[in-house]
Formats: sequence, C-alpha cells, structure tokens
Amino acid sequence: MFMKHLTLDDIKISKPDFDASKEPKGQLVTKWLIDWIKYSLEIGVADIGDFIPTKEELSKYLDVSTATVQNSIRQAKDLGYFISKQSLGTCIADFYSKDINSLDDLCHSTITECKIKKIVLDDHVELNSPIPSISELAERTHISQNTIRFALVNMTQKGYLEKVHIKGNKYSWIYKKEFSLTNEEIKNGIEDENFTLTHQLVEKIKKYIEKTYKNGEKILPNSSFSRMFDVSIKTVNDAMKILNAKKVVLSRRGRYGTIYIGGQNSKMDFVSSERRKVSTPQNYTYSWQKALTHLKKYIVENYEAGDKIAPIRELATILNVSPNTIRRALSDLFQSGHLVSQRGKLGGIFIMEMPEIEGDSYRWLALNKDAITFKN
Repeated sequence: MFMKHLTLDDIKISKPDFDASKEPKGQLVTKWLIDWIKYSLEIGVADIGDFIPTKEELSKYLDVSTATVQNSIRQAKDLGYFISKQSLGTCIADFYSKDINSLDDLCHSTITECKIKKIVLDDHVELNSPIPSISELAERTHISQNTIRFALVNMTQKGYLEKVHIKGNKYSWIYKKEFSLTNEEIKNGIEDENFTLTHQLVEKIKKYIEKTYKNGEKILPNSSFSRMFDVSIKTVNDAMKILNAKKVVLSRRGRYGTIYIGGQNSKMDFVSSERRKVSTPQNYTYSWQKALTHLKKYIVENYEAGDKIAPIRELATILNVSPNTIRRALSDLFQSGHLVSQRGKLGGIFIMEMPEIEGDSYRWLALNKDAITFKN
C-alpha cells in the first residue's frame, strides 16, 4: 500500500467552533481530528497508513497551541486512531480492527482506564456521584496525574463519566454510565505485570538496541526513547532500571551514558572508549578517590598557590571523568583546606595550599590566607 503525507488542503471538514462550545479546546480538537479522519477515509481522500500534517501545521491551521494539538493527537492515538512512526510522523491507524487482546495495542491510557474502573467498582461509587480525585487516583494506581487525566477524558468521551466544573480551575468527574471489567481487562490491565506499559516498553527497547547496537556501544539517551515510543521520560527511566537489573544495559553517570552489554552472560570490559584514552591500566575504575589523586597531580603540575583552577566541567574533560566525580574530589580538597571557593563576578575555585601527591616531599603553603593574591 502506498502511504502518503496528507496536507492541509486535504482537510475537507469545517474547523471546530471554539466560541460556540463550552467544552475545552483540547476535547474539541480531539473530536475534530477523529471526525476528519473518518470523513477523509469515507470519501477516499485518505487511506490507512497515511501521515497527517505535523502538529505545528495543525496548530497554525486551527489557531490553537502546539501543546493542545499534541495532547489531542495523543488522546486520539490512545483511542486507536493514530500510530506514531519514528522520525516519520503520525499516521492513520486501522482503528476498525483494534483489539484489547493485542499487546501492541494495549496503551497506557487503556491500562489506566482499567485501573480507574476497578477503583470505582471497588469503592461502590453510585451513579451520578463523584469518583475519587485525580491526585487520589494517581496515588492509588502509582500512575502520573497527567496519564490519569488522559484516561478520564477518554472515559468521558465514551459516556462513562461527566466532567463537572467546581470552582476556579478545579473539576470533578461524575460516574454517569455503568460499566464492568471484562476478564481480559482484568488480566491485561490489572493482574499481569507483563502487560503494563513499562514492561511493554522494556521489550520494545530491548528489541531495538539488540537490532541496532553491538556489545559495548553507547545507546540513545532516555529522552530519545521517550520521543521514539511516545511515552513519558519517567516510564523510560523505569524501563531502563529493569534492563539494568537484567544486565541488558549498563547505565553510567554523567556524559558516559548507557551502553549495551549484551545480556546476563556478557563478560565485556565495561571501561568506555573515552576512558581508554587515559594512560591508565585497562581495569582502572574512576572512583572519586582515584580521580582525587589525578586531580592533585594535575594541580601540582599546572598551578601555584593562589591560582584560580579550571572550572568543574573543564577539569572533568581534562581528567576524562564525570563532573559529579570532580565535584566529589573537590569537596575533599575544600574540607582539607587546600582549596577555597570565591563567589562573585571574579570568583571561582582558588588554591590555598598545594596538595601533596604520593612520592613527593614538596608542597607550597599559603601561610597567610589574606596574603594570597588570587589570580584570575
């Protein structure tokens, strides 16, 4: 099937009338997107798999914020109307054949909706009565409040709930239409942890890195996986913790990032290519104590008492360690009185007393703190 990119000229329905409706703009845009896709498929302007215009183009066309369009596309995607394709855009899904039994189709909003339904049923909430607040639902389900909101909007669009304004920016959701949980919803959305979004993401990331990277190579940062799979950065972080525990990846602090280590049986050398550039033994590990030794040596060889030393990030680059490691090593030199930090426009880190390095019997001592002329 040939897939094309739809343009704004392919839109054959009227724009939503925001002034004539009391509904939030986001909900109106979501309904408009769904109506547009259904009508475009009906008249043959669009086909399953076609890409819609970018959120920036739609934002300008509808005269709403990009964030509103992005949230509306996500809601429509949670309802099964769109699929995100990495680096390509958002395309029309085959929503007529969507099935909750499909692992790939079980989105976070669907799982969240199952959990909300269970709470409403367990609490015996009566019809036309308010359900628990967003903050309470988030606490009881261990799901972010933003995801809870998306699920509540979906349930409202299905008629299960009604959003009622209380005061100011506060709203309450009222239980309006009876529902029940199917066996599949209970299994996939509540009981089976392998069907949660995080565990789905674990498998997706694992397949991606196994296909894309070799043993020891640095993989994409978590923010890139967040955009790639259209999930929150917290969900990616949780998935990475699981992959670290399974020894599929090894996450390291600072600029060294995360590397693929090829599974539980891997016995590769964890020293990064950047660290191998340092003339140290191959099994050398940069704990802050060892970094401190190199930092002392660097200070003795390049500065005198009273000098201002290089900034933290520059030292981290010079010694090929993370900024956090440098901070920890500097903390020791601050406590020992070898260094002092000065604030202000001409401030920085200055040497009060030259540190001793192993094998050397010499050191420079600033006998009088006030006598030192700090050099910028």
